[in-house]
Amino acid sequence: MDGMKRFTGLLREDLKRKLGMIAAAWYSMGMLCLVFSMKATVPTGEVRSLYVGPGNTSFFAVMVLFGILMGADAFRFLRSESETDLYFGLPFTRPQLFAAGWANNLLIFAVPFTVCRLLFFQISLAMGYSRYEESILSVWMGCLVPILGFLFMMGLAMLAYLLAQNTGCRIGLLALFLLGPAVGMRLVERLLEMMAPSFYRSEVLEIMKEYLSPLSLLLRATGVQEYADGSCWLLQEHLSYILVLEGAAVFLSVMCLVIFCIRPAERTNRMFTFRSAEYLVRYVCLVLAALWLVKGLQVFALGGFSTALAGIAVLFGVPVLHGLLNMVLAFDARKFVSAKWHLLMEFCVMLLLLVVFSALGSRGGRMPAVEEIESAAVVLPALASGGDREQALSRMKIEGDGLADTYVWIQEVCGKKSDADDFYDILVKYNLKNGRTAYYKCQLPADALDGFDDIYRQEAYKKGTYDILCLDSVKYYEIHWTNGMEQYTLDLNEQERQALWEAYCKDLDRMTFAELRAEAPIGQLTFASTKNQGDVSGYIYPGFSKTLAILSHYGIHAGKKISDYEITEIVVARYMMQDGLLYNVRYLAAQDTVREPEKIMELSKTLAIEEFCVDEQLYLKDRNTEYMVSYRDSTGQTVRRVKCWKRI
Repeated sequence: MDGMKRFTGLLREDLKRKLGMIAAAWYSMGMLCLVFSMKATVPTGEVRSLYVGPGNTSFFAVMVLFGILMGADAFRFLRSESETDLYFGLPFTRPQLFAAGWANNLLIFAVPFTVCRLLFFQISLAMGYSRYEESILSVWMGCLVPILGFLFMMGLAMLAYLLAQNTGCRIGLLALFLLGPAVGMRLVERLLEMMAPSFYRSEVLEIMKEYLSPLSLLLRATGVQEYADGSCWLLQEHLSYILVLEGAAVFLSVMCLVIFCIRPAERTNRMFTFRSAEYLVRYVCLVLAALWLVKGLQVFALGGFSTALAGIAVLFGVPVLHGLLNMVLAFDARKFVSAKWHLLMEFCVMLLLLVVFSALGSRGGRMPAVEEIESAAVVLPALASGGDREQALSRMKIEGDGLADTYVWIQEVCGKKSDADDFYDILVKYNLKNGRTAYYKCQLPADALDGFDDIYRQEAYKKGTYDILCLDSVKYYEIHWTNGMEQYTLDLNEQERQALWEAYCKDLDRMTFAELRAEAPIGQLTFASTKNQGDVSGYIYPGFSKTLAILSHYGIHAGKKISDYEITEIVVARYMMQDGLLYNVRYLAAQDTVREPEKIMELSKTLAIEEFCVDEQLYLKDRNTEYMVSYRDSTGQTVRRVKCWKRI
């Protein structure tokens, strides 16, 4: 009992030291509640019940900020040797001192945070932002997940504080913890792309980026990047990240406890408390900097991967980086030439890494046999009108006979040599029967682009590429039309919207790749959600007879061309490109204004709206000349301007 009373007294004394942090936590949470309760209406486009779920950005920022501040402030007495001696001389063990600081930090954050989240929920219910039965799980997960995230961030900040011995090193070490994994894996990806032209993505690296990068793990566990209704937050989609976050928080807490117990009370002349921590920082920083240097030289050379350049980067870069690290870690410029055994080890580490990357790059180009593949996804990035490439890769599933034909075409066309000067990237994803996923990037010669029509006309390809084909219903959508020069919102009922959507889908399904390359879009339909489910757009092409007929029935002349408008003038701006050492310079060479009606009519027939020239790599245009067209709209009263390009 006496031990428990003494420990309770220790908790009280620790809380007295943290009265400022307690006031800051309650003030921050109170202001969030106050600002939220003052909302009279829901702003346009704002998700109604996003406030109740774990993905609220305001609470995410509070979680990260307080985690860092309270982790760094957990053991303030370690800043002074006299205070350290005083605390370590008290009748408490080091685990008890650590437990008091850790537990108080948790209470200081968790209590006001939970109260604030529950008040948010009550305000949401009272204002009609959400319903109880739909949101109760999101509310409790909105309390639990950020608290786990707080413990995780506090553990990282606490670890940096215990390992380093001055403020600058602590900030740098924390930045290395937060950003180092993501930066390192990005550098690895870029080097693999250079070493293996067919490399696009690694399933292993993707998993590592999701789970090993601290900020990415927090974002995915909370769902901050999901623009979805908070009451629709699904636990199963985030459960794996939450479990990893929980394990990481526990692991960091235990590690900090162990380091706190073995950490010497006396300060040393070194930057870090332990020599092993200094070695770890040295080699991690050197590897990151050396890989960046190797990648930078390859980019500067404007070519593929060069072993000679990599060798030069290692040979001359590692000694310089080694000397700079010596100066920083010792805080002494005279230490630039020292630690020669470390220099030898650093050379060995970098050479070993380059050999490993070379081996991984050579393996990355091997495609699986067709018998090993369950489904495939193919994306032509130059087809910008096809939407988001990542979403298409994840959604598209080409199977059966289409899979066999696609596989054969990729093997034959993308791998062969060609005399063509231009090449197009083809992104390929194979879902293997063993559950794994393989990604590749192939080069398609420009003279073989016509063969892509065999893939383009497949139903699985179009459904995976075009979002508009994946709509289940247009009940909660309104339809906007524009041709780049005018725009309207169609006043249609549900049946009329459904009929227009079905007509557009039929036109899009019937369109061939050759037609897409031959004509620029003449308009665009946007299905705008009235329930914050995201807007979906689709381009209208001259051959979309069913869509154009329905729009014409509703009084919209969707087939109207630029030459059909009353054009007052066309400003022609000609640009020149000048090659530079690092980048090309584009400058205005000449500018003319066309006002003669005959010349305007002749020129306008060859123009296309710049907004719709998204597939610029698929058909030729004069990219060095821009045309600013001044015209009157259908009412003939308003003069407007639109930028155009000329088709060749």
